[in-house]
Amino acid sequence: MPSKPSSVELADTVSDLLYGVAGWLLLVLGVAASLSGLGGLVQQAGTTTALVPALVLGLGVLFAISGMFVSPRFRRRIDRRHERSRFGQVETVESGTVSSAEDRHERCVRCGSGQNGSGLARRFRREYVVAGVPVWTSSEKHNFYCPRCALNEFPSLSTTDANDSTAHATVETE
Repeated sequence: MPSKPSSVELADTVSDLLYGVAGWLLLVLGVAASLSGLGGLVQQAGTTTALVPALVLGLGVLFAISGMFVSPRFRRRIDRRHERSRFGQVETVESGTVSSAEDRHERCVRCGSGQNGSGLARRFRREYVVAGVPVWTSSEKHNFYCPRCALNEFPSLSTTDANDSTAHATVETE
């Protein structure tokens, strides 16, 4: 049975929501200002009054870029970026340890045991990237391994990492 969210979890949720709203507002305002500045530049091309539309265009681009970095959704995608030379479909595997304090009840995919939620969680993603930035995720799957099966399946893992919920590794294949 899931526990009630604490005030910190509630504050994090509200913060993500407000950052998302601010990000989208900045993005929409930036696109509108960029279009307005571009239209003004086309109308005033070759004249000395083209400075104001150029400034509006610059501010619009600045707002749009700021909106992308403020929005948690865009930030998560940027955090998952690959090399800039990557285009097309990319498969990634993210591994991270799960502690029993996280209150997750999943069964091990190898032995089927449900050892009080501690072990290794792996996320498989197939996503399309443009210049290394994920644009669209076509599939996402999760696996969970108990500590014993995780050490048998992945011998490179050490037993000291079993209680560290911040350990993450990413492996790419094409």
